[in-house]
Order: sequence, then structure tokens, then C-alpha cells
Amino acid sequence: MVIQEKGLYFCENCKHKQHQCFACGLLGSSNLTAGPEVFQCKEQKCGHFYHPGCVAKILYPDNKAKATCFEQCVAGGLEFSCPVHKCKRCKEAENKHDKEMQFAVCRRCPTVYHRKCLPRDISLIEDEEEATPQRAWDGILPDQILIYCRKHEIQEELGTPKRDHIVFPDVRNPGAAERHRGAPQRHDIPDEDELLDRLASCNPSQSPQPAETGRSRVKPIDSFAPKHLFPRPHPGSCGWLDD
Repeated sequence: MVIQEKGLYFCENCKHKQHQCFACGLLGSSNLTAGPEVFQCKEQKCGHFYHPGCVAKILYPDNKAKATCFEQCVAGGLEFSCPVHKCKRCKEAENKHDKEMQFAVCRRCPTVYHRKCLPRDISLIEDEEEATPQRAWDGILPDQILIYCRKHEIQEELGTPKRDHIVFPDVRNPGAAERHRGAPQRHDIPDEDELLDRLASCNPSQSPQPAETGRSRVKPIDSFAPKHLFPRPHPGSCGWLDD
């Protein structure tokens, strides 16, 4: 599919403020002024949204108390850095100036490795003898490797996982999209004082600073979509139509 450049373009997800959680894949409202269900990672070049519960479980898989606390804090407006900014194996950040420390990023979920940490069974070539499909491609992304991690079954006829992962809002029936059952309700969101108390008690390792909820929680910067829609650019958050 080729989209000719004719002025400003933004997708139905951005237009209707509904985005997929990059962890579970379900649609959620990203409207910061009307009870959001999914929240955008604070990193400026990151386009991923998450349900608070989904990102909390990934960041704190072995500590239910911290995960619960972090979930409530994110729902209350806490800015966070999502899992795609740390290597899954060594937990270190990316260094684009060191090739071995450049990232290999999964196209379908928040799984990321350094080049040097990439598991052997996520291979740049197909191994017919071992019946191991190609799961990694170099040269597609600038200074990174594109991968499909082992969570995603490779379809032999496609060479990729099934291409059914992108979900757009049903504008004719806004209530038709499947909602995340664990999305926080308004009565679950703590007020500002309670949010600060919970942050102090759980002391997440990220040590992020609480931010105000609503449109003022972040500083708007230039984006391919109008500034009044979203506070940060999020290229690629809706995926490629042909991958």
C-alpha cells in the first residue's frame, strides 16, 4: 500500500484517540481529558501506549506489590519509560555508537535485546536443518535489528507472524472494540496526595516524577499529528500495514 504525500495525514487511531496497548494488543482510549485507558511512554521517540496494569507486570514481574503500586501511579498520571528502552537480558540501555550495544527490537511486543545479548534462536538466517525460521533482519531499521521474538509463531508462507495484529477503531460503532478488562476505573485512580504517598512507599526503581493528569501532564512538541491531539510524536505506533 502506497500513500502519496498530500499534506498532513494521521490515522484513525490518532483521530479518535484510541490506541492499542503494545503489551496485550487491545484498544483503549488515549484521550487524556476523558478518562484514558492507555498511556504513552514518556520517551520522545517512542510511540507505544500501554494499559497501566500491562506495563506494571512487565516492569515488576516478580513483585506484585510494586506492580500494583506502579499500575495505580501510572493511572494517576505518573510518566514512565516503557520496557523497550532496556535490554531484556542485561537490563541496560541502548548505545547507538557501539554496534554491540545497539538494539534488536521486536516488531510485535515490548521485547528488546542488545545485538550482543540476542538469543541464538532469534536468527538472521533460516536454518532448514534445525527447522529454525529467520526471526531477525538487519539493515531495515537504522542502527537496529528488527526481530520477531519467540512469542510470535512465524508463518511459513509469510515469513512473519500472522498479519492480524493492527486494530483500528470502529468509527461506526465506537463501543464495539474489545476493551481491556483490567483498565482502571475513575474511582480506582488515586488523588495527588495519595499518589505521592504510594510513590514514596513502593519506591519504583525507575524513580520517575509524578505529573499532573490531563492535557498539561506533558509538554507538547512537534509531531506529524496536530498538537492538540497528542503531546508527543508516535511514529509507528499503529504499525506497518504490510508486516
